[in-house]
Amino acid sequence: MKGKLFLLSQLLRRDLSSRYAGSFGGPFWALLNPLILCLLYAFVFEVILRIPPPKGFPGSETEFLLAGLLPWLACQEALLRSTTSVTDQAHLVKKMHFPVELLVASSIAAALVLEVVGLAILGGYVAASGHGVIQPGTLLVALAFQTLLLAGPCLALASLNVFFRDLPQILSPALTIVLWTTPILYPESLVPPKIRAWLGINPFRDLVALYRQALFGEAGPDPVRVATWAAVSVAALAGALWLFRRSRRVFSDLL
Repeated sequence: MKGKLFLLSQLLRRDLSSRYAGSFGGPFWALLNPLILCLLYAFVFEVILRIPPPKGFPGSETEFLLAGLLPWLACQEALLRSTTSVTDQAHLVKKMHFPVELLVASSIAAALVLEVVGLAILGGYVAASGHGVIQPGTLLVALAFQTLLLAGPCLALASLNVFFRDLPQILSPALTIVLWTTPILYPESLVPPKIRAWLGINPFRDLVALYRQALFGEAGPDPVRVATWAAVSVAALAGALWLFRRSRRVFSDLL
C-alpha cells in the first residue's frame, strides 16, 4: 500500500510538472487559464446579461460563478484526462506489474490539486471581504463527494477508451451539455418549475451546492440525496474496478 501511495505521488508530481515544462509561465498557467475562463463568464453574465446572484446570496455574481465553476472545471479536466490516461501511457501499461489504475488516480488527483489552489484563493478573498462564512468541514465533505463521483466514471472511461478511441471526441460535447444543464452559470431559481424536477438526476447540482454552502454559508443540498448519490457512486466504482481489471488483460495487445 505504501509503495502504491509513493508511486501515485511520483506520478502526480510528474503530471503537474510536465504540463508546463519549458514554458516561461510554468505552473502559473494552471491558475491563469481557468481564471481567464471564469472572468469571461463573469463578464458575460454580470456585466452584459446582468443576471443577479440568487436572492440572499452574500457575494457578487462573480463569486457565485467561481464557487460553481472551479469544481466543475476540475471535474471536466479529470474526466477528459483520465479518458486518455491509459492510451497516453502505453509504455507504462505494457509493464506487467505496473498498477495501471494509478494513472487514472493521478489524473483525478492532479485536477483536484489545481482546484484546491483555486478554491484557496477564492476562500481567502471571501474571508477577507466578509462575503461568506468558510465551513472547512463542509469543504472536506464536498471534496470527498467529488472524488467519489469521479472515480467510477474515470476508471470506466479510461478502460473503454482503449477499445473505442472516439470517446474523447464524444465526451467533450457531452460535458458541455452537462455544464449548461447544471445550475453553475445561473441560479437554480431561474429554472422553470417543470424542468427543475429533472435537476434531481444530476449529481453535479448537489456537488456545486455543497461548495457554495462551504464557501458562503448557503443552504446545502438534501443530505439524503447526497448520501444516495454517494452510495450510487460506490456501486459505480465497484463496477468500474471490475471492468478495468478485466480489460487490463488485453491492454498491452491493443496499445
